[in-house]
Amino acid sequence: MHRSLRYRAHIDGLRAIAVLGVVLFHFGAHWLPGGFIGVDVFFVISGFLIAKSLYADVDAGSFSILGFYERRMRRIAPAFFAVTAVTSLCAFLIFFPNPLMTYGRSLIWAVLAFGNVYFYLRTDYFGPSAEETPLLHYWSLGVEEQFYFLFPGLLLLIARFAPKARAKLVLGLLAASLIACEIVRPFNPAAAFYLLPFRAFELLIGAALALPGVRFPVSAKAGGAAMAAGLALILAGMLLITERAPFPGALALVPCLGAALAIWGGERVTSLPARLMGLPPLVFFGAISYSLYLVHWPIVVFARPLLPDLPAPAFLLGGVALSTLLGWLSWRFVEQPARQNTARFSRRWVFSGTAVGGALLIAFGTAASDTRGFPGRLSPEIQRVLTYTRYPFREVVRDGTCFINGNRPREAPAPECLPQTHPSLVLWGSSHVAQFIGALEPIGKAHGYAVGQMTGAACLPLVEAPSSPMCDKLNRFAFDWLLAHKPNILVIGGDTLVSEDHFRLLDAQLAQLHAAGIRVILLGPVPQFGRPAPEILAERMYRNEPSRLADDDLTEGTRRADRLMAAHFAGNPNVTFVSILNSMCPDGNCPMMVDGAPLQLDPSHFTREGVAYYGSRLGALIFGDTSAGAPAPPAAP
Repeated sequence: MHRSLRYRAHIDGLRAIAVLGVVLFHFGAHWLPGGFIGVDVFFVISGFLIAKSLYADVDAGSFSILGFYERRMRRIAPAFFAVTAVTSLCAFLIFFPNPLMTYGRSLIWAVLAFGNVYFYLRTDYFGPSAEETPLLHYWSLGVEEQFYFLFPGLLLLIARFAPKARAKLVLGLLAASLIACEIVRPFNPAAAFYLLPFRAFELLIGAALALPGVRFPVSAKAGGAAMAAGLALILAGMLLITERAPFPGALALVPCLGAALAIWGGERVTSLPARLMGLPPLVFFGAISYSLYLVHWPIVVFARPLLPDLPAPAFLLGGVALSTLLGWLSWRFVEQPARQNTARFSRRWVFSGTAVGGALLIAFGTAASDTRGFPGRLSPEIQRVLTYTRYPFREVVRDGTCFINGNRPREAPAPECLPQTHPSLVLWGSSHVAQFIGALEPIGKAHGYAVGQMTGAACLPLVEAPSSPMCDKLNRFAFDWLLAHKPNILVIGGDTLVSEDHFRLLDAQLAQLHAAGIRVILLGPVPQFGRPAPEILAERMYRNEPSRLADDDLTEGTRRADRLMAAHFAGNPNVTFVSILNSMCPDGNCPMMVDGAPLQLDPSHFTREGVAYYGSRLGALIFGDTSAGAPAPPAAP
């Protein structure tokens, strides 16, 4: 017979800190840049509680596979299906066809407990952003469920054939997973983030803490000190770790060991920190933490298109409040009845309900995928405009040869990307400058220039500003190549640079490049929007709004970066600064569509029509052909 674990109030308090960190971070609490590590705290808690129950049942000879998965389903499935069904309805009502199609595919994988694998496979610089993916947070559920598909079987095998080797198995797997994560992370950070082999060590830290031979503090002083140290580690991680940190891997030990210390310190004795962790507000958030985690991210995703002008403080406070309300409703009316009323919700009901609920969600996901997002909801013209969200942008930037993507890593651009003769023009930087190649190459050749390209995904042209390993290698190669080969013209920029540190580093590079005799053209930011430009246009068409100009949809961040860059670089003799907004857009109001074709496929990247529009004007500014460079008003679609 299964032995239920005793209630631990301090663990509910720990859950509260974990979930509030995640929720605050996702709703834009910039003062908590490492709030996302709350997920790692959850992994340790889960590993400890589930492993402790498993060890007890296996040792007593009462472990039942059916019983174990019934408890897992009773705990996980009701809220999962309820929240996912409501999310699916919202996606159908709010999303245009392409994001709904993508949502349907993610839904299928998430229901099958492989959401993390799907999001890993979809990790792509050119893929949908996190803010367009309502089920992205389900990756952590996938990691947990895959772990619990495997871990009970391993324990049974060890109990049958090597009962004294359990601790060695747990510690050995823990060490292997951590080492593998640290090895893989620099080269494939998405795999290290999403996939079980590289995250298992976090659950195994909890499982190691639950081993029967582990001794816990027996004095309130020692237990309290351990809890305080653990909580300090977690809070310090949330305040100091950032998204740009090398995470997970060894750095994930900060929240994981913090969680382990907090659990360890409160397991046997009651101390002041334990009592504080058991205060009613923390216990409340700990109790609803699972439902709160489920509901919060869809709210983040759907609020952005519905309330694009919502001020950040209102988004933070309102989002947390609404998430808390919906999380409580899910906990009270979905989670609790299914867990507590075992007479009404029997084992057969749990298994059959899980099967039926999963089948219905998979059926919806399949329909959304196979129909490409139910496009019949919209007029043919709107459907045509929305097809640009699936534009083949890889071809625009010459991905895989002259544009280096993290999914297609190269040490340097292919040799054919580098000009071999003079005069020459070279593009260096991110996709925002790479996209100009389709216009500048023919224009340059018409003026007798060889044209080259050294560009990479999200790679600002800054040598001394650490970024990803891929960008660091590319930028070092590019800068050394430029100083050695001295092209006549170098084009960089297109990004929203606002950091004084970036300006300072760029000033130093510009001085070196100018001293080498290179004429440097620095572009201001390309037009950037809060969501894909075709979706903005489609929404205007649906509402019969006539404007095809950027208007208020151009982000304020773009305008601000353009002003700051102009003020800083306009008087620099080492560079020619070109404001795209002011030199290529009539009255500073950039066109979004010309002759019925959207100029951008997403918030910031050009279609070929966009390359032609902006690239021809840039070419005219570089080579002095003023007849080609005057901005023309956009034609009506």
